Amino acid sequence: MSPASRKNLDVKGNKHAKKDYSITRIIKEMLDEPAEERWLEPDDKDKHYTWRQTIAKRILIESAKGNARVTSELLDRLEGKVTLPVTGEGGGDIILRVKYDNGNKE
Repeated sequence: MSPASRKNLDVKGNKHAKKDYSITRIIKEMLDEPAEERWLEPDDKDKHYTWRQTIAKRILIESAKGNARVTSELLDRLEGKVTLPVTGEGGGDIILRVKYDNGNKE
């Protein structure tokens, strides 16, 4: 089996595999764990929220309070980012000319 095979890269179940120190992977694993009560709203203490639910609720609350940055990020993820059209100085179409160098030395 190749040392670079996916099975060898899997840390779980393979003591010879390289450790995966990816912060993203660790956070993704932690999101479905129970959130610590000290980070929950007082009304949510007995609801057994996960970190994922706690963070989602906080994002919605901040957006509802009028936090423009949070609202913008939320809408970008829900609706997709708005793309702005690219136009030239006169407002018309942009013409792009590509010149290829064929390696001729003249």
